[in-house]
Amino acid sequence: MLVVEDDENILTLLSAYLESAGYSVTTAVEGNDGLEKALNQSFDMCVLDVMLPNKTGIEIAASLREVACNTPILFLTALGSESDVLEGFGAGADDYMIKPFSPRELLVRIAAILKRNIQKTDKNDGLLQYGPIQLDDTQALCKVHGQTIELTPYEYRILRQLVKRPNRVFERRTLIATIYGNEDAVSPKAIDVHMHHLRTKLGEGVGEMIQTVRGFGYKFLLESRQA
Repeated sequence: MLVVEDDENILTLLSAYLESAGYSVTTAVEGNDGLEKALNQSFDMCVLDVMLPNKTGIEIAASLREVACNTPILFLTALGSESDVLEGFGAGADDYMIKPFSPRELLVRIAAILKRNIQKTDKNDGLLQYGPIQLDDTQALCKVHGQTIELTPYEYRILRQLVKRPNRVFERRTLIATIYGNEDAVSPKAIDVHMHHLRTKLGEGVGEMIQTVRGFGYKFLLESRQA
């Protein structure tokens, strides 16, 4: 769980509450660091303050939703006017709590959000649909326009990572760490080879949805060029 809070006393208390409830906690004390961690690591939930240095919690939430990151977000903030609450939900929040807060109520709300998220995932049966591409995590199966495409495990993991965060640029080392578990496992050129094979298998048009960002890595286009 990611907690972004610039008041270090509150951050310490929050971390203690959550860890005592069995959650693993990663923290950040300013907005840019919080957003970077939210984008580059996997969390069950983000607990965000609104008033943060460099980038507000609202901006963090909006940025996550803009790249189709569906990690649940709970705002925990002193801003409690109706307009503040509406702005929080408008940015993509799953819940909104006002300080001072009850630790017991916070844990209850977190548990409720996580339960809803698990139920939503179960209803999808492990399927991830993006345009003509469908991924089935229960079988590591890829279909394009309904036709099964044979991918290697590495190719499937790369595609899944890209599709889950469309428009986000992934550095080669990040992709290596995702599929091999260690960013130094292979040369960055290995990712280029995987990408070449992956694009070829996806076929004309669909393969082009994976874009090379020169000098950085790769991204998956938010919108297909398909007619």
